Amino acid sequence: MPRLYTLSQARRSLPAIAAVVTVMRKRALRLDELTAISSSMQRSSGADGGQVVGDDSEIQAEITKLEGQIVSLIEHIQEQGVEVKDVRRGLVDWRAERDGREVYLCWQHGERTLSWWHEIADGFAGRQPIVASEWV
Repeated sequence: MPRLYTLSQARRSLPAIAAVVTVMRKRALRLDELTAISSSMQRSSGADGGQVVGDDSEIQAEITKLEGQIVSLIEHIQEQGVEVKDVRRGLVDWRAERDGREVYLCWQHGERTLSWWHEIADGFAGRQPIVASEWV
């Protein structure tokens, strides 16, 4: 059974989760850059009759390293009972209870605090502002 957070518990955990999310996002964005570079090198080498533009083994090694780091960071967040919804956006959810049903408390990288919630089935598009008095 997934952990259920209260609003205050989730907000107290936010600084630590946000720090991990920041690192995770940086790794993911770097991974995207390296993947694009590697892909470009492969297209270039095939487009001109097979001439090799450069050895991308170092890039591939860094890609593999970054992929492993991202997986570890996701696992660390999940061990806290927090769900990673989008690595690149830094979108995470805490399960909580509202009016007897499970919902998500929702935070995205760049937001100052945990200010949104949504129904489990609604996802990010269904986010609603948290009114603290409704979460007592």
